[in-house]
Amino acid sequence: MKTHHIIALAATICASFGCSQFEEGIDLRQQPETDLSIRSVVAEPIAQTRTALDNQRNVVWKSGDRIQVFSAGNPSGAPYVTASDNTRTGIFNPVESSKTVTDAQRYAVYPADALTKGLSGDTFEIDLSALAGQSYASALGAGSDIAALPMVAATNDNTFEFKNVCGGLLLRVNDYQALGIKIARIEATARGGEQIAGKITVEAATGTPQLNQGTTGTSVTVDCGSGANISSNGDLSKPDGFLIFLPAGTYAQGFSFRITDTDGCRYEIETAQAVTVTAGVVTPLQSLPLTRYYGTANCYRADASAQTLSIDATPYYTFSRNYVHEGIRCTDASGAPAGVPAKAQIVWQQPANGASGNVVDAPAMEGATLKVPVTGTKGNAVVAVCKADGTILWSYHIWVSEVADVVFKNDPLGSFLMLDRNLGATSTAQKDRNAYGLFYQWGRKDPFARNLTATRPGGKPYESASSDLEKTEAVTEATGTIAYATRNPQTRLLADNDWHYTCRNNALWGNANGTTEEGVGVKTVYDPCPAGYRVPEILAYAGLTDKDKSNCTNQYGHMFDIDGAGTTSYFPTAGYLPKDKHTILYLEYRGYLWTNVAGETGAYYFYYNNANLNRTGLDRATGAPIRCMKAE
Repeated sequence: MKTHHIIALAATICASFGCSQFEEGIDLRQQPETDLSIRSVVAEPIAQTRTALDNQRNVVWKSGDRIQVFSAGNPSGAPYVTASDNTRTGIFNPVESSKTVTDAQRYAVYPADALTKGLSGDTFEIDLSALAGQSYASALGAGSDIAALPMVAATNDNTFEFKNVCGGLLLRVNDYQALGIKIARIEATARGGEQIAGKITVEAATGTPQLNQGTTGTSVTVDCGSGANISSNGDLSKPDGFLIFLPAGTYAQGFSFRITDTDGCRYEIETAQAVTVTAGVVTPLQSLPLTRYYGTANCYRADASAQTLSIDATPYYTFSRNYVHEGIRCTDASGAPAGVPAKAQIVWQQPANGASGNVVDAPAMEGATLKVPVTGTKGNAVVAVCKADGTILWSYHIWVSEVADVVFKNDPLGSFLMLDRNLGATSTAQKDRNAYGLFYQWGRKDPFARNLTATRPGGKPYESASSDLEKTEAVTEATGTIAYATRNPQTRLLADNDWHYTCRNNALWGNANGTTEEGVGVKTVYDPCPAGYRVPEILAYAGLTDKDKSNCTNQYGHMFDIDGAGTTSYFPTAGYLPKDKHTILYLEYRGYLWTNVAGETGAYYFYYNNANLNRTGLDRATGAPIRCMKAE
């Protein structure tokens, strides 16, 4: 006589960092702005489905779990329940002794209520609507909510070995800026119209799901409760993310993801290729840096005449690993801009040496536009846009001076354009401190004021007084972040090497690979140059010559031949700000100009004095001038 109890062996789910299939190569791409709104779907969990993972990520049965057993002779089947608890193998008995399935070839579905259409030919149908509303998990492990994930099995004896119908994707988004962004929910949508939270067909013999097409059930939402913090303090290798359970299969057009933070800002991204979700496997997608920024450039130049600058201060974001401007707005659910600054303020301003009065008057916000009145006095200013409480969100360098492009030419790069002066300089005259320009820490977007009345030191230690407009603070875990640097543009961060405490980010100025052998570079959201210009690569300074080195001593700078044909440009020996001290070193003895090239520890710069020229490295906490290159 055939017994009615059934032995059921649960499936195993592999996580990305256990028995995983790690696929770093699944790329994501930005999705253009659309008028779609966030859809938050909440589904009631299927009753009596408490199956869980143990510490080895094995699926274990919980007492009270139910499966639906069915066959060709009994297509709808009957429910069976287990008293086994926290075991991989469970003993299941009919819920009602009068309702059993006794055919030799039998099939089963967990949870019991997931079976919506019993055996019909070679297939049956299960319901995945419980996937529509999922709870946040940063990784797969003990305690992960897998109760709604169906499993299927077939047997011709009394033992069922269950297979997973679903797998997962791990969406990894990184607040490397340390802005404290918290994610409220994520909506994943199958771009090809596959029903990922509807009904799917399963091949009875193999347990293989067949994705159906439809206009409903194509999205799932992960609810992150009070918010999941994605801040990593700059650590781009952070592995955790957002676990999204999906039916197994190949999604020809991949997925789009709509991410909403706790402030209501939305971010959208989509996969760049087809994605295969493997049953029982969590596949991590490529880790993405989320960059928040405001406007389209960090420096705005004006001629020395009274006028009002209109500066775009729209909140934008990008998932680009190169941190490039993509012009994608942060919006709320209605499509309106989200996070628009409430007010503006002057951080510092400095008229040119010999001039007096304000460079700019009080700025103001008009919608998402920053209005900055320029007085007509030559000089520099930094103006910030802020929250209502005065917290700085972003800042802009206002550079009031005439400038011109000059043609450089060398063998590596051919002909290219650069500005005729250092960034922030208001003169190109020799031995004029207005020609020296401002100081920058490598990778930061904001300038530090120069002491325009500092005197040339007479000898060791070759120190001159730094500007009172510059503040300094030691780098710590709290201060050495992009967020802190952004909120405190006037503060130079003193360090043994890098102002960025947690890790070195080589891509901030657009040359992530640190290439020195060919002309490379993109304009990033941290680039300090005006629109249309960027920090140059190191080869921009290849081939510069000066036939009169005594000029460097007498006129405090070189008149370099910039095109090999005798055209010259003044390169002042403007000194630098040491990485760990509030002073200027080697003023009017040595010249330093940053490039976009990141080294293994520091970053490359162009160096010159009255004896030699070279291209070597400085610690990134050092402050040095920049000469901008025309962007292609």
